[in-house]
Amino acid sequence: MAMVMLAFVSVSCAKKNTDTAVVYSDDVIKINPSDVSIERNHSVKWSDDEGIVLVVFGYGFNDSEFLAEAKRVISSAYGLSENGGLVRCVVFPDDLHNRISNFRQIVDENNVRGIIVFGAPEGCHLTFAKIREDRNNNPLFSIFSFFPQDDVLGQEGTCSFVLDHESAGGVNLEEQGQVMDEDIFNILVSAIRYAALLPSELPVDGELHSHVQSIVGHRKVHRYVDGETGIQVRNHFVIESSE
Repeated sequence: MAMVMLAFVSVSCAKKNTDTAVVYSDDVIKINPSDVSIERNHSVKWSDDEGIVLVVFGYGFNDSEFLAEAKRVISSAYGLSENGGLVRCVVFPDDLHNRISNFRQIVDENNVRGIIVFGAPEGCHLTFAKIREDRNNNPLFSIFSFFPQDDVLGQEGTCSFVLDHESAGGVNLEEQGQVMDEDIFNILVSAIRYAALLPSELPVDGELHSHVQSIVGHRKVHRYVDGETGIQVRNHFVIESSE
């Protein structure tokens, strides 16, 4: 059986001498993002029959140069599913025959630990809505959306969280040209780890901001504020521009 290694996430718990990724209290599963630290000398074994994380590369993230580097980084950190590893990469439009709705079949055919999408294409939220509906709106995995090109309200309503560039301001990043930097790959690796270790969907609660900040790392994250209403959206965040 093929095995890959996941970095161990250590979380301080209420019980003494206990380090774990989650805290169980009755029927509540709680993750303490403020206490998360990566112990590089410890690891968690992951077998290929325990599920996979699906990573979708859409608009702004689907050119050959970026994909080659992304797959290299993922393969090194977690392994690719075709080799018995943790992650299956799905490229839009090539792997989905130009129809994001075909992604639903991939989800149905696999034991999914998490879904991560970069540059979600138009109509992606409709597919996510169907995926949720098939699971009574209670999937046992999270859906993380980074820098989507899909309908904003639709993404907010169907994803665990949405992260945009601070400077996006409604500009179509496919037309603008996505500027890549090493932070993108750091976020990718961190998001995969988070999605894989979560025992269920990341809840939209008071700690969600801290979770997203933990995934992003050193770049500051703050809540998205609707320009028309001035209302902060609970699960929509923006990442500060790089210096």
